[in-house]
Amino acid sequence: MTLTREEILAKEPGEELDALIAEHIFGWRSIKGPKFDYDGPCESNDVIVPPTITSAEEAFRYMQPKGEIPFAYFVNRGWSTDISSAWEVVENIISRNMDVKIYCESMKMNKLFDCVIHEGDVDKVVVSMQSTAPEAICKAALLAVLNL
Repeated sequence: MTLTREEILAKEPGEELDALIAEHIFGWRSIKGPKFDYDGPCESNDVIVPPTITSAEEAFRYMQPKGEIPFAYFVNRGWSTDISSAWEVVENIISRNMDVKIYCESMKMNKLFDCVIHEGDVDKVVVSMQSTAPEAICKAALLAVLNL
């Protein structure tokens, strides 16, 4: 699926944005969900799994035994909602030789967080301004990695 800049910026913090972070920042991949559970045939969706899970059979051992498995079943990191988790995203971006700057602008009762990411040359600058730092970090990271 090809994402646009506007689609990324429109995403709400939470499971769906975290799944995009998992896939594009941390290299998670999508596998087909199980077609059978303990009671027989079941609904099957794609499921995104971390790189440490090397086969569908291994992933199925960790999944709930009954019913439909949600796409983001393994994505419970809270990258887009929790600042301590968002620092994992910052560290990943830094490991890619990109610079990360995070600013907080307060205007009376309102706060805006800017995350600025650039690669060596100033022409490649990505900025995300959001109401929370984790959201700003995650959206800027996605824009930078996807070259949007």
